[in-house]
Amino acid sequence: MTDVITSAGSVRVPSLSTRTKFYLTTGITFVLLMSVWELVGRLTNPLFFAPISDIVVELVKAILDPRERLLTAFLQTLSVLVPGFVIASVLGVAIGILMGRRNLAYQTLDPYVTILYNTPRVVLIPIFMLWLGTGATMKIVVVVLAAIFPVIVNTMLGVRDVSAQLTEPARSLKATERQLLHKVIFPATLPFIIAGIKLGLGRALTTVIVAELFVSVSGLGGMLHTAATSYQTAKMFVPAIILALLGILIDGLLSRLERATVRRYGA
Repeated sequence: MTDVITSAGSVRVPSLSTRTKFYLTTGITFVLLMSVWELVGRLTNPLFFAPISDIVVELVKAILDPRERLLTAFLQTLSVLVPGFVIASVLGVAIGILMGRRNLAYQTLDPYVTILYNTPRVVLIPIFMLWLGTGATMKIVVVVLAAIFPVIVNTMLGVRDVSAQLTEPARSLKATERQLLHKVIFPATLPFIIAGIKLGLGRALTTVIVAELFVSVSGLGGMLHTAATSYQTAKMFVPAIILALLGILIDGLLSRLERATVRRYGA
């Protein structure tokens, strides 16, 4: 970009774009955070905290060394997380729309949604172990229960928030309930739905590790357990980093889906 010459003869440098400012700010804060982390790690007992350089070494070793079984653990976790999260998202949106559009469904289901939304999933694991055993099915059910209620609540609130100014013109044109949902309610509710799915994702990521630790030492939770019992603090951060990167990836995909859907509906 060229400089702009003002009438007074002075040079005015064009301001940075919002995107450039965002990346610049993020980069600077990230470098500062990593520097503080490294310094604190060097000054702390390695049994309690690890410098970021040691964590990076362990991460690279886990990726490159087949004996670390990172890929196997990652796939084991995905085999529970993905079906549970997809089921929770689909059912959560469907139930949320139903509760938002039908007062009878809202009055019937809302007390149970509120109770289960505020019940820690960890306390339910022993019950599901008795009912379903300790296999993948039990862990998937726990992940579904962890993720579904934020989706239900946010979708329901979004549907109920749609104003009559949006629905009445469609009704005046004899729009059916299906057309109303597809053309009006769903596009207007989409930001609420995506927000609920993102909240559910955070709960699903946490719960899948708890389930793996609690039920059977497998997946990334198993890696975390093995590192913790052998006091390998730096290695304990490897599963956490993998899950954080996975969460960022899925969050980014959801944001792209939201933007694409908004463009499609012209919202």
